[in-house]
Amino acid sequence: MLHWEQNVGVKKVETAATKLRKLNPDIKIETTAETITEANASKLVGNADGIVDAMDNLPTRYILNRTAIEKGIPFFHGAVYGFEGRAMTVVPGKSACLNCLYHSAKVPKEKFPVIGVTPAVIGCIQATEVIKYLTGLGELLTNRILNYDALKMRFTEFTIKPDPGCEHCGRAARKRK
Repeated sequence: MLHWEQNVGVKKVETAATKLRKLNPDIKIETTAETITEANASKLVGNADGIVDAMDNLPTRYILNRTAIEKGIPFFHGAVYGFEGRAMTVVPGKSACLNCLYHSAKVPKEKFPVIGVTPAVIGCIQATEVIKYLTGLGELLTNRILNYDALKMRFTEFTIKPDPGCEHCGRAARKRK
């Protein structure tokens, strides 16, 4: 929704900022065009109130998950693959994290196919989670993941238990601090 066909080949941060400024010229937008790494994630996150995961790969999600836990800020996870998507919210010290769910699983490096409607649905769920967190209203998607199957038009919820041995949020990770 933030990009047009004529934006192909232009950095996403530039085209997104341009469109957002057209939608609301009164907002202040700061863009950063850097690849997220273990070395720079903490600096890039800075003193943010939360991290919204809109990444297209699991290794970067793990970096952001760990950074959120280390900084004690929420991590709003969302992922899509074709007509399927999922979302969950991680509140450090209070819920299971992304690594509790995937246990450092590695996935082949491939481009995930994206059908435009799926990220729209998952993005709306993530935005709702952020608003609920900031306002203190409602029940967050903590210790559970919401799966969206557009082909069957079904939402399914799965419970996730915090893993005491988790490398990101478990006992061993807390001892390293």
